[in-house]
Amino acid sequence: MFALFSLDAVFGYIVATILVFGCEFIGRITEKALAEKVTTIQLATLRYLASASFGMLGVFAASYGWFTVLFGFPTSADFLIDLIVLSLTLPLFVNGLMETFHYHGAWQAERFEKEAASRQALLAEFEALKNQVSPHFLFNSFATLSQIIQDDPQRASAFVDDLSDVFRYVLQNREADTVALSDELKAVQALLKVHKARVPGGLLVEIAIADKAKGEQILPMALYTLVENALKHNIVTAEQPLSIKIHVDKDRALVVENTLQPRRTRHSLGTGLKNLDRRFQLMLRRGLDIEKADGKFIVRAPLMGITP
Repeated sequence: MFALFSLDAVFGYIVATILVFGCEFIGRITEKALAEKVTTIQLATLRYLASASFGMLGVFAASYGWFTVLFGFPTSADFLIDLIVLSLTLPLFVNGLMETFHYHGAWQAERFEKEAASRQALLAEFEALKNQVSPHFLFNSFATLSQIIQDDPQRASAFVDDLSDVFRYVLQNREADTVALSDELKAVQALLKVHKARVPGGLLVEIAIADKAKGEQILPMALYTLVENALKHNIVTAEQPLSIKIHVDKDRALVVENTLQPRRTRHSLGTGLKNLDRRFQLMLRRGLDIEKADGKFIVRAPLMGITP
């Protein structure tokens, strides 16, 4: 009990006060003065140097005052060397530990804040991209309807029925992050039905998807966009039919493959595949795999598993 109030203990309290409270005070002043002027790493370095320098001077002054001034220790060379070593090593070590814990906590807090802000930004961007899908689809659908009316007004009624099915799907799934692949297939089949009626013999479609795979989740309008892209940018005639194959490969990716027979198209808004790829990147951190090989245009889109 008496050891707590011994002279050695009192000296230890003085040194600890300098190193803990004094150095922390100097560190906070340094941080407040430079926080907006330097980077986080630079600030940590400057704070450490300021605190350690104060600690060295403080420990040396306290040691010299305690041992020499108060108790009359002779200031020999060995004594001064011991004081210098103590004044250098102790503040450097103690401040190193303190600043490490301080900036580790600050870095963690900053990282969490950045991640939270990043998540909010990604969600906002993802919502904006989802909202772009419907206007893009609407624009192209009306262009198709205009062409059908000109070619064969009697088929326009059937097109409108199929188009209403597609829009019903769009409205029902507008707020959804993912949908079942089976639902996407229904919308795509309505689109293909319209185009087959418009250009008899112009489409050769093969859909080879197992029933189990149809339960996989995918982004809303993803498959529709891939098929629409093939129809929009390729020649579709009875003399030069467009072949489209839809299947799920061994890596559980949805594959849309079409013969590559490009045509000159009117100006495109350019939001189709690029928009879809960005949505996949935001949701899964990986996007579309696009390949041109052997006269075919192949797009692979990741599936998201089956919702329990």
